[in-house]
Amino acid sequence: LSSKHHKVVVSRLPVGVSPSKMKNKLTIFFQRRQNAGGEVLDVKYPAAQPDQAWVLFRQQRDAEHVLRHPDRVITINDQQFAIQLKRFEDMEVRGGQIRIALHRFFTHSFCGVQGEKAEMFRSILSLKGCSFSSTDVLEAVQSCRDLPSAVKYLCHDCPICQEQVSFNRMVTMTHCSCTFCESCFKKYFSSVIKEKNIVHVVCPLCNLPDVQRGRREESMEYFSLLDTQIRYYLDPQIHELFQRKLRDQALQEMPNFRWCAHCSFGLLHEADRLRMDCPSCRKSTCFQCKRPWAPQHEGISCEKFKEWEQLNSPEYQNSRLEQLLSRNKIDCPKCKFRFFLARGGCLHFKCTQCQHEFCGGCSQPFKQGSACNFSNECGAKGLHAHHPRNCLYHLRDWSVPRLRSLLQVTHVFTYLYVSLVGICGVMEFQESGAVKEEPCGRPALPECSGYCMVHYKECLVELINNNALDPVVLLDGVELRAEMDRWKVPVPDKQPLEPDQRYEDRLRQVSP
Repeated sequence: LSSKHHKVVVSRLPVGVSPSKMKNKLTIFFQRRQNAGGEVLDVKYPAAQPDQAWVLFRQQRDAEHVLRHPDRVITINDQQFAIQLKRFEDMEVRGGQIRIALHRFFTHSFCGVQGEKAEMFRSILSLKGCSFSSTDVLEAVQSCRDLPSAVKYLCHDCPICQEQVSFNRMVTMTHCSCTFCESCFKKYFSSVIKEKNIVHVVCPLCNLPDVQRGRREESMEYFSLLDTQIRYYLDPQIHELFQRKLRDQALQEMPNFRWCAHCSFGLLHEADRLRMDCPSCRKSTCFQCKRPWAPQHEGISCEKFKEWEQLNSPEYQNSRLEQLLSRNKIDCPKCKFRFFLARGGCLHFKCTQCQHEFCGGCSQPFKQGSACNFSNECGAKGLHAHHPRNCLYHLRDWSVPRLRSLLQVTHVFTYLYVSLVGICGVMEFQESGAVKEEPCGRPALPECSGYCMVHYKECLVELINNNALDPVVLLDGVELRAEMDRWKVPVPDKQPLEPDQRYEDRLRQVSP
């Protein structure tokens, strides 16, 4: 009954399953009638390879029946795996490979290999269930002094894919000394270099070093050593991309580096003037305000140029509201990288270059719990920021008439009231993770000049921020006390017979 014609080899099984569980699964699977099997006498797992098993049938015809459909699907731990069936005699080629390898070993001259080394070579390849290649065995024999150490050299488990590989197929990280197989090294670093920022190109096991918060010298040393490994193991195109991202990261940390306002090119500006000339698109950008350069900017400050533009540009005057609602540029307050964004979504932003998290309305940093040292109460909070009172985070709760009042009090609001109705057409990302902008689609209200309430409020708040207006002038007594409590400022007591208006004016004077 142990004839090879009664046996079937099952390949592509998942690794990491206990032998007893795998044997039970295979026995039940091949005894089911719908799988065209029969009575199973024995199952050997693992076999010659970690992902193989041998199934012994009582009847030869049962083995032949299951081989008619060599590609099967088996369910293990609620997951489906595609397996493959082969005749047992197909696997006997392994014996011939061993004999060929031994012949080469004995008939060729290998440096430093003596007779006892040849015996070690033969013993390892003759081990039951051996799946080592002759090349790996030869290296193990040459590197080790005895048989146990040579076998240990060949049996290293990769902590990522759980495959067993030879020591020479393991890669050791230079910074943390974590080790994993060469195949996982290639897959992981090829993927992370292609898809993520350079700060994520760290060890997949321990996530070290912390490139963002660590010392610059430590990061430079790490990337210098990693560059050698990437050059050796990965394709030249991946290595070139790695070096380019590493270079861009170093440039962004330089104070005189800026991105072009017209294209994706960046440049170092050494000249003692505001105008930067991009060598890529041949257009110019202001180094300080990062706006596209105009001839009228020559010889005047950014503030004066902005005033001139507001007073003399008809297009600016006629489309001011549209410009505010379609503005899609925002600069990271840490690395100054410029984003091109659309409306929609929350105020929380994470820079794709330096990973800094900040508010899109006020640029204040977002911090996690105790990482924020503003007060003891922060330790009980999750990811949060401390927004000033003129941030959209707070002012979006104000009504449109109240926002207009703030602008009118300071003589900033200059729009004519236009009664338009219909559908708001501001382009935005309407769903989280969306990649295409779509019209807002909310009702356009008459009091919002033909826009929806949400986007018209954003426009008014942006005007407030552009003109550095302080909402404190419209806060009442309750709001003033809440504002001072929020910033941990002691609230002065109201004096006897002090009028409410005078007390509120006094609170405004001490409000942060």
